[in-house]
Amino acid sequence: MTAIFKTRVVIMTAVVAAACALGSAFSVSGVATGNTASAAMQTVTITAARMTSDQKLAYDAAESGIQTVVISARKLTSEQKLAMDQEQEFAQKSVADAAARQSAI
Repeated sequence: MTAIFKTRVVIMTAVVAAACALGSAFSVSGVATGNTASAAMQTVTITAARMTSDQKLAYDAAESGIQTVVISARKLTSEQKLAMDQEQEFAQKSVADAAARQSAI
């Protein structure tokens, strides 16, 4: 009985909050002046030539020089792999538990 009451209270609170949000979203704030109605709409025009792949590479190289990414790694031991797997499983379980708790509310 109390679960049904709590559910109804939560739903009614959400409905009231949504109604308030919609009411404030469509309300006019401030005083409208005659200047806003006659203001012209500004337009922006962007024109550019299509670049070839060589031009793109030259542009990228001229900006900051060619960038080099170095990736280094070392081989993990079986204990380290097991620890990483357990850590990942724990993180996934924590996220699943948090989602289950959130959906239970």
